[in-house]
Amino acid sequence: MSSNFNRKRKNDLIDYISVSEEQRRILRKRIPSVIKGNIPIDIDYDGNILEIYSHDRSNYTHGFHKFPAKYIPEIPRWAILKFSKEDDIIIDPFCGSGTTNVEAILNKRNSYYVDVDPIALLLTKVKTNPIDKEDLRKNKDWLIRAIYSINESDIPEFPNRDYWFEPEVLQDLGVVTRCINLIENLHIRDFFSVCLSSILKEVSNADPKFLYALAISRKMREQKNRIIDVKGTFVKRVKELVPLMIKFSKACPKGHFVKFLGKDALEIELPDESIDLGVTSPPYCNAVDYPRANQLQIYWFGLWRGKLSELKEHYVGTEKVPAKEYKELHKYGNTRLDEILETIYEVDKRRSYVLYKYFTDMRKNFIEVKRILKPRSHYVVAVADNIVRKVSVPTHAILMNLAQEVGFEIVDHFGSALMMRPHDMRKSEKMKAEWVMAFRKGN
Repeated sequence: MSSNFNRKRKNDLIDYISVSEEQRRILRKRIPSVIKGNIPIDIDYDGNILEIYSHDRSNYTHGFHKFPAKYIPEIPRWAILKFSKEDDIIIDPFCGSGTTNVEAILNKRNSYYVDVDPIALLLTKVKTNPIDKEDLRKNKDWLIRAIYSINESDIPEFPNRDYWFEPEVLQDLGVVTRCINLIENLHIRDFFSVCLSSILKEVSNADPKFLYALAISRKMREQKNRIIDVKGTFVKRVKELVPLMIKFSKACPKGHFVKFLGKDALEIELPDESIDLGVTSPPYCNAVDYPRANQLQIYWFGLWRGKLSELKEHYVGTEKVPAKEYKELHKYGNTRLDEILETIYEVDKRRSYVLYKYFTDMRKNFIEVKRILKPRSHYVVAVADNIVRKVSVPTHAILMNLAQEVGFEIVDHFGSALMMRPHDMRKSEKMKAEWVMAFRKGN
C-alpha cells in the first residue's frame, strides 16, 4: 500500500477508498475484522477497519481517571512492540492521560511526554511513577483515619465553585484535600490527589455521564433524594486504585525513565535524531473541549488561575481563535482540503479557520517529530475523522498527505471502530472510528 500512496501528488488528497472490491475481498480473508486484546504485529492492515476489544482499558494505572478521547492501551502497545526494541526512547508529544508512557515503561522502554493540559501532566506523572508498596499502604491507612478525625479544610476559591458543589460537599472535599496535603512524600501525595480528582465530578452538581460539566438542577437533585458521601466515595476509590498502583509498581522494570519534556508539541526541546519512536493520539480537531471537560479538577487543584478561555488558546485544535484571523478564507494548498475549508467557510468562518489552523499545526508537529527521530524510525498517530458543519473531514487521510509532504513514508494504517462516545459530543459530529497511521522517516 505504501508504494501506492507514494505515487500520489503532494497537493492531492489520498483516496483511501480506492482499493478495488476484489482487493478488499482478498484482504478480508487475511486480516481479522475482530481483535480481542493485543493487536497482532506481524500483519499489514492496509487500511481496513477493525473492531478492537480492549482487555486492558482499566488494567494497571490505565483506568485511574477519565480523560477525553483516550485511546485503548492496545494501540500504543502495538506500535511499541512493532517499531521499537527494549531500552529504546519513545516520545508522546500529545500525551493526554499517559497511555503511551505507561505502555512504554511496562515494555522496558524509556519515554518522554509533552502536553499543555495541566490535568494530563498530573495524570501522566502519577500513572508512570511506581510507588513503594509499604509506603503506599501506610499512607493509605493514615489518610483514611485522618479524613474522619481532622476538621481543618483546604477549600480553594475559583469561578462558580458554589454552583458546582453543595456546601457540605465543599466542606468534606476540603477536609480530604487538607489531609492529602499533609502527606510528606510528593509522589504519594500526587497519587491521592488523582484519587480525589477522579471523584470530583461524581460528587459535584454535574451529571457524571457527560463529558462536560452540565449542572443538575436543584429540582432534579431533590427528586432523586441525592445523598453525596464524599468521604465514603473517596475511600472506595482509594481502595480501588491502591492495588492497581501496587500491581503497576511491581510490573515496572528498573532502570527505565519517564520524563516530562515540555508543553509545546510544535517545538520539542530535544536534539536532532535522538528518538527511536513517536506514538501519539493528538487532539481531535473541533470535537473535544479539553479544558472544559477537566475544569473542576483544574480549578480545584489550582493548576490554572486564569480564565479557561485563556488556557484554551494554547491547545492544538482549539476553537478559541481571534476574530481577525478568520475575516478571510485561509487555504492550505491541498486541493481537497481547500474545498472543505471553502465549503465550511460559507456557513461558519470561524470553524473553517479552526480546521485550517489544526492542520497547519499538525504539519509543524510532523516536521518537529521527524527532526528528532533517528533515521528509519517511525511515528505512529491515532486520530478520528471529523464532521464539521455537516461537512465530512477525512482527517486521517489529510494527515497522511501532510506526513508525505514533510518527507515521511506511509508504512501501514487501519481503523479502530469507536465503541464508546461521550453523551454530549455534538450528535452531528460524533466520530465512528479512530485511524492508526504508521509513518517512517527516511535515511
